[in-house]
Amino acid sequence: MFFAMPWIVNGLGEVAFAILSLVWTVITYFTLWDLGIGRAVTKFVAEKRATGKDDQVISVVHISTLIGIILGILFGLLIFLFASQIAHLLFKVPEAFNGIVLLALKIVALSMPVLLLQSVFRGVVMGFDRFDMSNLIQILNGILQWGGALVLVLLRFDVLWVIGFVMISRLVTTIVLGGMISRIMSWNPFRRKLELSLMKEILSFGGWAMVSQIISPILQYAERFMLSALVATSMVTYYVVPYEATSRMLVFSLGLVSALFPAMSEIHGAGGLNQDFRRLYAQSERILVLAFLPIGTFLFIFAPEILKVWMGAPFAENAGIAFEILAFTFMINSISQLPFTVLQAVGRPDLTGKAHLIELPIHLLAAFLLIRSFGLIGAAIATLLRISLDMFLLYSLASRRLGLAIAFFEDFWKKIAVPAACLFFGVACSVVFRQALVPKGIFAAVSFIMYAVIVFRFSLEDNEKRILKSVIPGKANV
Repeated sequence: MFFAMPWIVNGLGEVAFAILSLVWTVITYFTLWDLGIGRAVTKFVAEKRATGKDDQVISVVHISTLIGIILGILFGLLIFLFASQIAHLLFKVPEAFNGIVLLALKIVALSMPVLLLQSVFRGVVMGFDRFDMSNLIQILNGILQWGGALVLVLLRFDVLWVIGFVMISRLVTTIVLGGMISRIMSWNPFRRKLELSLMKEILSFGGWAMVSQIISPILQYAERFMLSALVATSMVTYYVVPYEATSRMLVFSLGLVSALFPAMSEIHGAGGLNQDFRRLYAQSERILVLAFLPIGTFLFIFAPEILKVWMGAPFAENAGIAFEILAFTFMINSISQLPFTVLQAVGRPDLTGKAHLIELPIHLLAAFLLIRSFGLIGAAIATLLRISLDMFLLYSLASRRLGLAIAFFEDFWKKIAVPAACLFFGVACSVVFRQALVPKGIFAAVSFIMYAVIVFRFSLEDNEKRILKSVIPGKANV
């Protein structure tokens, strides 16, 4: 993605790339209207496996597949029938691009059943703890999406060809996923009776999970559409590129919590909020905080240089400040993934749904005012405020409703404050030497080394130190 994006932006042009990114946003939004089935299938497959109910595992997969197909057909029809209205509402483009937008939306409409089915299938393999399969499909999707787009752009195909290829690639990866499922379990979706009690259980969980899934894309993508409507569609590109760069880094945090979701579902299904569950929660929380503080700091310090090398100096001039703000957003967002996962793993998706219902009007109003007043920078600030509010609400709910202690508050001075101060030193020096790369780099390196030493000495548990030493070449004595 990082290699391909500059070529794709330059090859398609700002307006066409903005159309492509907004079409991907429409895809993301409608695939999340799945009644929470993608999330529910992971939870219930993991729980039923943990309690030895293998026959119900097959029923869960069967029911979820059927719902995914039906919803995909329904949403595809809605997009196809209302393509003109969607284009008029969400796409502010020059008149010459109107026909392209309509055709792009109709291509998406035809692909909706496949897109929702892929979401269900990925939930199945994650419920079986087959993250190798899930990650392989995610990597394959990324390669086909960005690599295929790059090849088509270099061959001078327009944005419609790019969108069409992406949809075909999703069909291919969905078929591959179906083959993977047939290897890990024996099932025939057309030869089983529906278990109404189990369907009710899945839909009950999925209903509240869907609330979060519906609202999250509105929260996540509101800035793009407001920039397009209030400023200009071309301005979306200057927001999307740094946003995508930082959000793609979330793959590390999402990878951890994706593995935690079925694991926590299994533990909770077998023993509730027992000591094992609490230990796993506290350890995961500490690892997330300690791992993503330096990554976010690095992105902030070297944001101008990253954008110049990646997208060129003119682009960096327009998007540099937004990138710096979004670097902090990435850091907070990485940490907030944990309480969201925990609340859903213990069967309380209603709490995450209610948190997002609270956030929605606050964020939309703030984003509108900030973008109207400050444009691109206002969009980045709105994103930062939204993620900060999200983290506060989710951790508060996990603490109050589940009685789960927030470890990085309890151990703040011992395990977080001093290492964070080292990184703040690097940030302060980067502001002072903003235009001088060499001294900025030296001070940043010093702050990161100090951070690593202090974290190893005082923040990690003994077993974590032993694991880290075992993977360090020579097992240096730090």
